[in-house]
Amino acid sequence: MQQTYHAKITQIGNSKGVRLPKELTLSLGTTDVILEQTADGILIKPAPAIPPLKEWAAIFAKADTSPEPEFHEWDVTLQDGLEDE
Repeated sequence: MQQTYHAKITQIGNSKGVRLPKELTLSLGTTDVILEQTADGILIKPAPAIPPLKEWAAIFAKADTSPEPEFHEWDVTLQDGLEDE
């Protein structure tokens, strides 16, 4: 459900800020946000959650560990017509 709120930019220390209504911040589900400047204005969206350190080992275990592709596929770039002078 999209809802429109009105807020004013206010002085917060040496910075400027916007106070968000409580119900709006509760709908975010977090206090960690990303601000994205767009052509239409500023978009506030929840920051991606960082998993707890104890879960990192399981995440890394699922990572792709296959070897990198061979660089001989790049040999075609040697024929680009640019010679060492």
